[in-house]
Amino acid sequence: MKWQKVLGGVLALGVLAALLVFARALRHSEGYFHYPRVAPQKPEDFAEAQDVRLRTEDALELRGWYVPSRNRAAVVLAHGLSQTRADLLAEARVLRDAGYGVLLFDLRAHGESQGETSTWGDKERLDVRAALDFARARPDVDPERVALVGFSIGSAAVAEVAAKDARVRAVVLLSPFNTLWLAAAYDFRRFGVVSQSGALVPFWRRGIALDEVRTIDAVEHIRPRPLLIVMGTEESGQPLADELFAKVRGYAQTWRIQGAGHGNFAATEPREYPRRLRAFVDAALAPSPPASEAGAP
Repeated sequence: MKWQKVLGGVLALGVLAALLVFARALRHSEGYFHYPRVAPQKPEDFAEAQDVRLRTEDALELRGWYVPSRNRAAVVLAHGLSQTRADLLAEARVLRDAGYGVLLFDLRAHGESQGETSTWGDKERLDVRAALDFARARPDVDPERVALVGFSIGSAAVAEVAAKDARVRAVVLLSPFNTLWLAAAYDFRRFGVVSQSGALVPFWRRGIALDEVRTIDAVEHIRPRPLLIVMGTEESGQPLADELFAKVRGYAQTWRIQGAGHGNFAATEPREYPRRLRAFVDAALAPSPPASEAGAP
């Protein structure tokens, strides 16, 4: 019958359209896993930084730079997707100049580190643990005075590690995402489950634990330790930022930088951003008072 042919044609077109949307999202998302591997160049003002090698629990070698501490405290910094340790030099300079030991390193599958693929904060948890162990073992560092700073996928790994390791003294999350699932699928929400499923395929096929990396839950386990979250007003997913900021209201410091995009906050706020970052770390990593003073009335 004629109406059956018309209905069949409409259904076929619908299926074709859905397949095209699915395929387009898959192709776009797959591109996130293919980026240039660039070796970071050590700037002249970081000549004192030592070249270091870290070993992860799954036997990868990570490369980094370490500037020794002058105040017995240290900060470990983890960069974002398709970046290298050099992309957090602005933050590292602020902390180094304040006397902190600074460890910058390339996450797996980035820069000079080993690894075949990024996992968007999943296995990068192992990278952050290796970096944290290195910093704590340094003779110039008090292991109880170490903080973590992470940007984007680096912030996801940092939050998860800090949530499970109470020895992390303080945490700074730059442009964090609420959950890994949302980070992968949020920008593909226009066509609902069809486009979002396509976007998630590259993650599934790499065995990435989408349900295990949940910054919005991890922050609850970081409290009451000092926590600073910084985001830009021009980043994607502002409703998600609203949700995260509301979650930590009352126990964390938050700052949404007007006009800033995804990272590079020092370019938007060249004075206030370094000032706030240093003030937070100074307060968070201040030496604990001697036991006699702590117990004095």
